[in-house]
Amino acid sequence: MKMQEIEIRRAKEEDMPYIEEKLQKYVLDATNINWQQFFVIKNNERTVAFGRIIDHGDYFEIASLGVDYYHRKKGIAKKLLIFLIKEARRWGPKKPIYGVTHIPEFMKKVGFKEVNIYPEYLEYKKNYICKLDSSKIKIMKL
Repeated sequence: MKMQEIEIRRAKEEDMPYIEEKLQKYVLDATNINWQQFFVIKNNERTVAFGRIIDHGDYFEIASLGVDYYHRKKGIAKKLLIFLIKEARRWGPKKPIYGVTHIPEFMKKVGFKEVNIYPEYLEYKKNYICKLDSSKIKIMKL
């Protein structure tokens, strides 16, 4: 796959069946999903990755980031994460950006740091929404 073939764009309503299927398959947060929160990466017109920005009012959360199995380890997730950060900064330059993840090393690559002080909802999400062992889930802040 050539990187120049990749297009990042806002999701459309017709992208939701793909996104919903992958959210379930990859055990990602599907709470209150809305296609307007998502962005997708297309490769030759085929969706290969997705992620969303949730505006919680006082802060943004980058969430539900997934990459097709056969397109992993090619820099796509990092490219999408950087795009989502830039988009969130464009929407609210002064708002903090958080992420709840079981792969903190990935988020650290773009500047996120593990934090112990964060919005209360993210604690709830870590303990009750995330389907994986909560002791392995980390809350990160950019």
